[in-house]
Amino acid sequence: MDSQTSFIPKKSLAKDAVVREVPVGIFTLITTVVFFVSLFGGIGVYFYKNFLNTQITQDSDLLQSAQKAFDPTLIVELERLNRRIESANEILNNHIVLSPVFKMLETTTIPSVRFSTMSYSISSSKKIELNMGGQARNYSYVALQSDILGNNKYVSQHIFSDLNLDGSGNVTFNLSAVINPSLLSYKSFLDRSDDPSNQ
Repeated sequence: MDSQTSFIPKKSLAKDAVVREVPVGIFTLITTVVFFVSLFGGIGVYFYKNFLNTQITQDSDLLQSAQKAFDPTLIVELERLNRRIESANEILNNHIVLSPVFKMLETTTIPSVRFSTMSYSISSSKKIELNMGGQARNYSYVALQSDILGNNKYVSQHIFSDLNLDGSGNVTFNLSAVINPSLLSYKSFLDRSDDPSNQ
């Protein structure tokens, strides 16, 4: 029996062959994207870290150069001068001067009234009390003087008391008043441009 056996297929395998395509899943795509983003992010962080380290080194060198430029003895001297200036300012702020009181009395006292005695006291709360004795030609001048003092911004709580007639017919009185500390402040006295009698 004569038979031929051939290993070559009679039909083309190309027609029967099924090409299998491997589907790319969404999970694989996301993983790939995340990988490359992480890779580039890591590279960026590495270079940024090197940049920051270089910048810190340069700034540190500049700071050390600036510190060497300052003279330590000059800094100590400037600190000492600053303390002296602060002490002088404190003394100036607490110093009082009486000349503005006399100027105020000069400009606010009417011609028919005169003061013969004056004393003052300063309380612990820096309240300045003024006590004066004087005389006026009559009671109406005392009332007028009271009105003038009442309108003065540096005088408060003024009280005329012990009103009596002397042998010449003049009215004697005592006056007590509280003076605004800003009037007697030496610093305000130097800074003030208005007249102390300004109402």
